[in-house]
Amino acid sequence: MRLLALLALLAAQPAAADPVATTPPAMRELKPFVATYDVQRGGKTIGEATMTLSRGDASQWTLTTETRGTAGMARLLGLDVREESRFIVTGDGSLQSQDYRYRQDATLKSKQRSIEFDWASNEARVTDKGELFRYVLRPATIDRHLVVLALGRQQSATGEFQVASKEAIETQRFEQRESKPLHLRAGEFPATRFERTDKPGKGSSWYTPQLLAPLQVEQVQKDGNNIVMELKAIR
Repeated sequence: MRLLALLALLAAQPAAADPVATTPPAMRELKPFVATYDVQRGGKTIGEATMTLSRGDASQWTLTTETRGTAGMARLLGLDVREESRFIVTGDGSLQSQDYRYRQDATLKSKQRSIEFDWASNEARVTDKGELFRYVLRPATIDRHLVVLALGRQQSATGEFQVASKEAIETQRFEQRESKPLHLRAGEFPATRFERTDKPGKGSSWYTPQLLAPLQVEQVQKDGNNIVMELKAIR
């Protein structure tokens, strides 16, 4: 997730004074939830994130993640990140993005990005730093924020998703790794780790069959420290 890399950058600073998608396997039913996470670096909490899945009309859904800095440079610089994905569930059960919005506010750096998924013309339109990028959509294309939910629905041995980036669609692949109990503030859960394999080292996520939301999201930094989102409550 993009917010993890940003929090790592802030915390590390000293304090100032393309293939066509195939039919997916059976998917878990979508149900609204609100999940809150501690965001940690090197074992120390530096922020808090809230992930919300809500249902609109008919097949319309919205996934929102809001993150704010609560300690260290993340707090000092007033870090505030919001990602919002609007999407539908297609007839074959796939997720399909309709609109994506990203906003990052901080003293150090502010950024915005949006993606409009125009399925009538089969085109993605990305606005980033005042520039417009266009490219052809693939079936069941989703935005990068929505990957965490798509993976949570599937939780199969392998997963492959068509993901809209800044200038093109990339194919992200995941494989199931080890399983073990996770002891979190939200409780104890039987958990399985899923690792991204098309770009090894990008990170991994832990899921339980009980939940759509991830239990834990991990990203290894160049300095050897881990940035971790760890579930502390869900309803």
